[in-house]
Amino acid sequence: MILTILKKELDAYFSSPLAYVLIGLFSLITGVIFFNLLVSYTDGIQAIPPNLAQEKSFVEEVVLPLFTNINFLFLVFIPLITMKLFSEEKRQETIDLYWLAPVTETQVVLGKFLAALGLILAMLIITGVLPLVIWGVGIRDFSLLGTSYLAVLLNAGCYISLGLFCSSISGNQIVAALLAILGIMFLWMVSWGGHLNSNYAVAEIFVYVGITSHFERILRGLVGTQDLIYYGTFMLLLGFLTVKSLGRRNW
Repeated sequence: MILTILKKELDAYFSSPLAYVLIGLFSLITGVIFFNLLVSYTDGIQAIPPNLAQEKSFVEEVVLPLFTNINFLFLVFIPLITMKLFSEEKRQETIDLYWLAPVTETQVVLGKFLAALGLILAMLIITGVLPLVIWGVGIRDFSLLGTSYLAVLLNAGCYISLGLFCSSISGNQIVAALLAILGIMFLWMVSWGGHLNSNYAVAEIFVYVGITSHFERILRGLVGTQDLIYYGTFMLLLGFLTVKSLGRRNW
């Protein structure tokens, strides 16, 4: 049943203009950001003496800023992808069709989660042309590229989980999207609050609860068990809350 729901949701995405508009916008914005970063890097290399050129890191000046900006783009793109997954079905009362079939809330949530993640993967696959551009201009530094993709994918999984939960508690798509955006911003601000807190223990709790520190560590290749546990726990918890939210119909 999960695969059936996954196929249904992917068909719904790609049979409407939304998926193509989002993929097109994402590709355009990402391409412009990459081009500007690459031009800035090459101009910087040419402006300094050759013996100092090796001190400029392509990864630090192009790769990491690019994926940081991709993560920022997901702040808007993912809530737009998830906002209608439950809200629209509640409004049209088509969600009741799931409960007439031999399907559980968990299967519905998993199917919709995987469909949204599939659309995000389609966006990221298009960025696969960027390493080819890098290779074409003679740059061979591909370090941290794999962990950069891993970092944005894990963050995307968390954002999708949060977006699904927000969509499950609201019958209005716009409200669901706004709640998801605010939730993502809160995850960012919690980490920033930890850096501003003078109490070491409280600061460490804030930093761990916030998503930014985990993202930055994996982005730089420091894939730790605590980070993977954080992401796994976050997605499972939000998935559980979404299942419970859908189960309210039985109360």
